[in-house]
Amino acid sequence: MTLLVSLLLLMAGPGMAMHLGPPSDTNDDGTGDPTWRAGCTCHASSPNTGTLVKLSGAPHAYQADQSYSMTLSLEHSSNSGGGFFLSTEGVGSFSWTEDQLIRPEKDSGEDKEATSTSSGITQSDYTSPASWTFTWTAPSSDVGDVAFWVIGNMVNNDGAPNSDDHWNSLSFVINSPSATSATDDQSTRVLSSGDQSLFDQEVDAEALEIERQKAVSEDVMQNGITWFFITLTALLVGSIVQKEILERKYQTGPAHLDRQLAYPEGLRRGLLSVGFALLGLYWLSEESAVYLWATALFCSAWAAYGVYRTVLAAKTPPTHKDMM
Repeated sequence: MTLLVSLLLLMAGPGMAMHLGPPSDTNDDGTGDPTWRAGCTCHASSPNTGTLVKLSGAPHAYQADQSYSMTLSLEHSSNSGGGFFLSTEGVGSFSWTEDQLIRPEKDSGEDKEATSTSSGITQSDYTSPASWTFTWTAPSSDVGDVAFWVIGNMVNNDGAPNSDDHWNSLSFVINSPSATSATDDQSTRVLSSGDQSLFDQEVDAEALEIERQKAVSEDVMQNGITWFFITLTALLVGSIVQKEILERKYQTGPAHLDRQLAYPEGLRRGLLSVGFALLGLYWLSEESAVYLWATALFCSAWAAYGVYRTVLAAKTPPTHKDMM
């Protein structure tokens, strides 16, 4: 059991990567700088122009209560996917379709499954290719110019922030109807930040094939590991069930355990079961990696089974050998 605890704690680090959306501030507790302004500093301390942040569909000026379809895309020479954070500081609202991997910013208090929000928006999961389409609806009245803040982060998808991840920022203003004639200037534009040469990359068929084969191998590896542990768990549960059936058939069971030893043993295993259950449920509610909460809940069930075996041992009548 101690070995399982140690392994579980060692696995906890990489499982906490923000692939399901970054926090709203750099301290993740409401006391830090806004992430949409400070950037993805948990991945790198400063922006990298090698990441191209591109947003299309933004008007020069908005009309009150008018909706505008926009597409945000990210590009990087080596990383094919990532995430983003976009904020207008609560001016206007965003909406999107269910097939887009978008969610309201984590600390908005809104349902992560929502398809509209007046808060900022982020990716709901790692996205490759890194492209999202959404609608921004302007405020119902003239509130002045509206500032857009965009952070785009391209990652190597290894589940943990490191030097291979690269982010960049883009900020711009959509003018108010009073500052510019929104009726006369309803054209939209494409805005970008980063190395423009990424737009002009030639398609390398060999590189695309290598990338495809890499994705296939990673998928096979991930599914193989998943089914390995599912099979291992099934074998363990099956052997336990078989053992219980044979013990009942031949009226055998665990050796007698004196109650002075059984009480502390049962209490210890019970506390471990409750502790692992709470830890697993916490990781599950935080949308952490599957192997974290699944391992914790399995350990909880194993410890609970240990309590059951301890009770059986305490109820087993002592033999002459036990009493000597």
